[in-house]
Amino acid sequence: MEEPKPKSIRTIGLIVSIFSGFIIFSNGMGALAFSIIDFGDELSGQNEFLDFNPIGFLFANYIYMCLIMVTIGVLYLIGGLSVQKYKLWANKLVTYISAILLILIWTFMVVMLRMTAEHESMKLFNIGIIISAVFWSTPIGLLIWFLNQGNIKKHFV
Repeated sequence: MEEPKPKSIRTIGLIVSIFSGFIIFSNGMGALAFSIIDFGDELSGQNEFLDFNPIGFLFANYIYMCLIMVTIGVLYLIGGLSVQKYKLWANKLVTYISAILLILIWTFMVVMLRMTAEHESMKLFNIGIIISAVFWSTPIGLLIWFLNQGNIKKHFV
């Protein structure tokens, strides 16, 4: 007799799908609003490497970053819906996308800390950056751990 598949896998797939909807909606609306306001044009005039301004770079490439996040959200949505169907490829897709998100979170955290390190008045902000990175990376790390446990992964085909 075949062992019943845990319902927790379907629940995790649903949570991933809902989370991906937030990613798609928030970044899609951000890109739309930013393009309507046309805010980034005056900050995109960075021609010299020595005058590199991270905030200017962010504004100059904001729409592209939002579109990358929308793409990640769509892949997460496909993965989450297919995890609910116990597909092994979906398990791997969600694991890889989650790993990419972890790398992005901690990369942005380090970049932001380096940008604000020389400002004494930003110490409290730096603590907020670290707390935010831990807050967002904890559930993503737990998701990777859960999906790759032996007793869970064996149910995927």
